[in-house]
Amino acid sequence: MTVSAVCVGDNCVDFYLPPINRRYIGGNAVNLAVHLCRAGIPTAYIGAVGDDADGELTLHKLREEGVDVSYVQIVPGQTATTHIRLTPSGERQFIHEYLGPRPILELDELTLNFISQHSLVHNTMAGGTEAYLSHFSRVAGLMVSVDYGERSHPEFIACTLPFVDLAFFSMNEDQRSEAEELAHSKFSQGPCLVVVTLGSGGSLAYNGDLYYQPAIPVRVVDTLGAGDSYIGTFLAYWLKGAEIPVCMQNASAAAAETCTHFGGWSQSENPTIADWSSENRNH
Repeated sequence: MTVSAVCVGDNCVDFYLPPINRRYIGGNAVNLAVHLCRAGIPTAYIGAVGDDADGELTLHKLREEGVDVSYVQIVPGQTATTHIRLTPSGERQFIHEYLGPRPILELDELTLNFISQHSLVHNTMAGGTEAYLSHFSRVAGLMVSVDYGERSHPEFIACTLPFVDLAFFSMNEDQRSEAEELAHSKFSQGPCLVVVTLGSGGSLAYNGDLYYQPAIPVRVVDTLGAGDSYIGTFLAYWLKGAEIPVCMQNASAAAAETCTHFGGWSQSENPTIADWSSENRNH
């Protein structure tokens, strides 16, 4: 049986403030879908985009990457946008976030049935899918993963963790001992595997045994999306049946590569909204 994945949740256009002044398609779930595809796993993305030029551009870019967007919802309004400022060290700072026309997803029976045909469904903290996790967990053969990031509220973690197979968290580079405690604690609450990324401090995974992977040093341009690259690549190798250390090694390499360019995945610089609208009117 061919393994496949579906990423459900957020998308956005990442706008880098001056002096960079560039735009890239992103969002946690979108970034994950792209990296799963690039690592060889057939992947679909489900989320909501606006009926504007940014929504069209998002779907266009995902199709170029081979991501199935047949169940993306196109909703009247403006596609989600995030304004980003980079520090001199390449760390991203979120200055303003517009969550889009439908921050809370509504999944109908047709969409739920489509999701159930995959090997894994990935969810994000901001994706608005928590109400569906218990449903996902009851589907035979469907693994559930969640990226809790570094900003998830304890209540959100507590109410969702029992339905999760693979849980991903993020902490600061100097928090390895706290990360080990977190992994042990969350593993006891239901997941079969807990992974904690630590930025330049590497990453660790716990499934009853503890694994550690150092970060791969690179010249950092932009850290945006490095965690998404790690998780997407980790999940791809996990679905292929690789051992945990192999998953971590490949995931770390993907995260390092993402830090060497702007945006959550390497993509050509995108046109302005006006340019994209004009281009499409001419076709």
